[in-house]
Amino acid sequence: MKYLPNHLPALLGFSLIAQGLAVSVGHAAPETVDDAVIIKSLSEGIGALVDGGKASPSKKLTPQLERRKCTVKVDRASSKALDNLYGQCADSVIAIASVYKCGKCDNWHNSGAATGWILSEDGVMVTNYHVFDGKEVAGFGIRTRDGKVAPVTEILAASKRDDVVIFKVAGSGFKPLPLGPDANVGSDLHIIAHPDSRFYTYTAGKVSRYYRKRVPKGDGPSIMAVTAEFARGSSGGPVMDSAGNVVGMVASTQSIYYPPKKKTDTQGPFQMVIRNCVPVSAIRALIER
Repeated sequence: MKYLPNHLPALLGFSLIAQGLAVSVGHAAPETVDDAVIIKSLSEGIGALVDGGKASPSKKLTPQLERRKCTVKVDRASSKALDNLYGQCADSVIAIASVYKCGKCDNWHNSGAATGWILSEDGVMVTNYHVFDGKEVAGFGIRTRDGKVAPVTEILAASKRDDVVIFKVAGSGFKPLPLGPDANVGSDLHIIAHPDSRFYTYTAGKVSRYYRKRVPKGDGPSIMAVTAEFARGSSGGPVMDSAGNVVGMVASTQSIYYPPKKKTDTQGPFQMVIRNCVPVSAIRALIER
């Protein structure tokens, strides 16, 4: 019977460890988002588009917010749950911003980024109405996850009541998300958005209820309330089911406080946040059949 030299087991062990390290090193690490780079590229990229006459100013886009219908070819909804929803859907989420000059320097500045998502391969995208409403700026543009910056060229359809805008950007080859069916209360949902410029943040939760918004006169729009977290900057973010279909869109939040116990208190203790989303039916209503 032959025995291995004393040093060989150690060498073999080192070899196995080395192989394990090689596998570990070869495994792709999660992507690290550099928020500062994205903010800078939005200002500089959209500013360059304005300087080149490629981005439409708010004076041109604002009248187009009166359009009520558009024709868009959308992808068929999927029924199969995705293995990695974030990895497969994040490329369909965009940052949208407008740019202006402060008057104190020659640099372009952005007024904060909101969220949007891609509806068609040829550059039709969706966000909230309030992202465009009331802005007097030199131009709007979007940035995709891989760093591509494109100008907003046209508003295709909009609804102030439902807080939806469908718009067009220059270019093609974008990765769209399909429109899904209405999500049931209690069903799982997923959000990818940019809360306070924390770009490409993922949260998950449930549909908590549908309700009619209270308005002074007439009927208010239907709202989908969810438990997934989001904040300012998340406006326009896609709300997706587990198959990656868009079932709604981030819109707003409302904080609930307990009534103040003392007359000197301006408000009572904080209790909870209601997270409001646009249901997918309101998005479909802007698209011609």
